[in-house]
Amino acid sequence: MIKNIGREIFFRKQLHCLTVLAGLIVMISGCSFMETSIGNYNSDRTYSDPIYSKIMQKSMGYEGVDRNPVVFIHGFLGSKLNSIKTGKNIWGYFSVYSAFTGYSDTELRELSYPMVYGKPLDEIKDDAVSVSVLGKVDIDVAGLDFKLNAYDELIDILKKCGYALTGEPLPKDKNFYSLFVFHYDWRKDLVENASILHKFLLEKRSYLQEEYEKLYGVRNYDVQFDFVAHSMGGLLSRYYLRYGDQALPKDGSMPELDWCGSKYVNKVIIIGTPNAGYLDTFYELLNGYSPAERIVDAYPPAVTGTWVTYYQMLPLLSTRSVLYEDDVDGPSVDIFDPAVWIKYKWGLANPDQAENLKIILPHIETAEERQKVAIDHLKKCLKNAKQFTDALKIHKAPPENIALYLFFGDAVETRRTATVNRKTGVVKPNSYDSGDGIVCTSSALFDERAGQKWQPKFESPITWYAITPLMAAHMGLTESRSFADDIAYCLLLAPVRK
Repeated sequence: MIKNIGREIFFRKQLHCLTVLAGLIVMISGCSFMETSIGNYNSDRTYSDPIYSKIMQKSMGYEGVDRNPVVFIHGFLGSKLNSIKTGKNIWGYFSVYSAFTGYSDTELRELSYPMVYGKPLDEIKDDAVSVSVLGKVDIDVAGLDFKLNAYDELIDILKKCGYALTGEPLPKDKNFYSLFVFHYDWRKDLVENASILHKFLLEKRSYLQEEYEKLYGVRNYDVQFDFVAHSMGGLLSRYYLRYGDQALPKDGSMPELDWCGSKYVNKVIIIGTPNAGYLDTFYELLNGYSPAERIVDAYPPAVTGTWVTYYQMLPLLSTRSVLYEDDVDGPSVDIFDPAVWIKYKWGLANPDQAENLKIILPHIETAEERQKVAIDHLKKCLKNAKQFTDALKIHKAPPENIALYLFFGDAVETRRTATVNRKTGVVKPNSYDSGDGIVCTSSALFDERAGQKWQPKFESPITWYAITPLMAAHMGLTESRSFADDIAYCLLLAPVRK
């Protein structure tokens, strides 16, 4: 009996010690049987969605002259194109039927940018027009219509920040539109599109000035815009900031870097932009591009080679992205030199594209004449691209009213270099680096150490106000929860600098 009582006392003491120990563990770890972290210094919980402070919520709801309107600028392939003559869609709707039958002659001809021998690029007119941003990608599979996200998610993020999207019914708590989408023909020279962007801004600025006068009694208010630009849209934005609507000089010299576009812009949020180019554009000029890899056939090089903007995103020579395989430590292959393309029969200079050129240029009778037109277009595009990229790499700090924010991918193995066989011209991937699967981190940052001897000091022709890496792929950048949270604070809480 005494032994049993002693054993019971012993077990009670043990149980008490375990209870105290458990309490200490709970206190130290910050854990609680209740699902809350309020007032707990040691909670290690993470969350997927913000709740936003009351101050932030007021910022989202504010409408007035102290909040800049936003212009969204899409990237390469990012708008729907229709034929002016027929109204038929020529880009933005894809059929898996094409994977089995191939593209029709009409489809190839309509999606090609016009090639006219001896005529400057900015004087060439096309039968296509951009009709809207590519919010979703439409894919027809055996008569069933599937939609994949393109830019709808990003536009929704901006609407949740409190911006009213033009083209939609005005929300009940808003008096005017404050979110504008600049959609453009993504095949056309970015310099030409910068001129169109300038007219677009002046039109929206006039609209807002009228609204501000009616609502607030202020006349001719100095309306400033914030840009949100994805991928190639960042290159377009940067050119506009630096040069406004200036054309590239015909003699090959540089336009005047007067920051003319900064008169109408404060903040520029750049997302996944190939500021120093990217390697895939080189591959796709040589081999063609597929809008849905392994599902829909690739457009041939004779088509992709007509797109002026493709050349404007070629990797810069300083990055040493394309190298001779027998001299990988040597200088870059000069991919801006037409003689190199002709020598290796790349892209439009490839004789194997003769049948496709016959489709694209049906009004020209002989193969020799068609090849002459194609080579002429190739030369004009490469010259234009070299001049354009040179204009964007000039070091000059922006005016104080400009703040450039960068969001970029840093989680996907991305093509960094390729080698060229000096005899045959065959191109093979050589190395990979961090990026978003399309654009390397070093290109997004425009880190001038890329391809050069490493040094501890970061140098770039772009004066970044802030940079934010994201663990996402190229289009996933615009759908990242972290991005959605960060962009709200960049737009709404960062000071507006006039």
